[in-house]
Amino acid sequence: MFIKTKTILEASESALLGFSTSRHLLSPMQRLFFYPLVYLKVGFGDFTRPMAVWSFTSFVLLILLAILSSNVELPREAFLIFFNVSMWGVLLLITFLTPSTYAFYGATDASVNKVVDILNDNNVKSEADIEFLECNIEKIELRIEARVNFYKWVIGVFWGLYILLLNFQLRVFSLSEKTFDEEFLRSNFEDFLYVMVFTVVSLVAMVSYKRASNMLIANLQYACIEQKFRNQAT
Repeated sequence: MFIKTKTILEASESALLGFSTSRHLLSPMQRLFFYPLVYLKVGFGDFTRPMAVWSFTSFVLLILLAILSSNVELPREAFLIFFNVSMWGVLLLITFLTPSTYAFYGATDASVNKVVDILNDNNVKSEADIEFLECNIEKIELRIEARVNFYKWVIGVFWGLYILLLNFQLRVFSLSEKTFDEEFLRSNFEDFLYVMVFTVVSLVAMVSYKRASNMLIANLQYACIEQKFRNQAT
């Protein structure tokens, strides 16, 4: 079952990322150099989809408001109300969307059916085999969580080292009885910007990786349930 689980996981990753599920000579190179970037891209797209919807909807409403205000003289208060509704009203609606719009982690009929086909190709059809696979999926999910926690530790340790070095530098500078000149402040500000850029990029990459992993695991879990249902129906 271990070999089947590994094969199913690799094929499911390929299906999620839009690659061929069949193995070929270039698969190891493709998995090493292309999959990570596409994986982050898929996760980033899922993460930013609500923001993209909000931006597009607000932009359209603001365009309509500009056209309306150019043809009809609106009071200042009415214009501000319409403007806030276009920006923050839409954001409020998107923030509190119903669970049916986000609870499936991006899994669709097509993506679940692809994974079901992968299960069939690996002869995982009986209820016992599906349950064994689900046990292995739970272990994979725990491993993914451990990897994400490791990324969090890396970011935390990086910030801890930065603050420690900054305090040490300030301590040495104060003992030397020098004044905080413009060059010193500029240097520390540039270092702070580098740290912030690293933090933001790392957080976006970590969240993207987590979202893509959630999509992968969700497709596997729903495919297992779908396979059980089809077996029961027949």
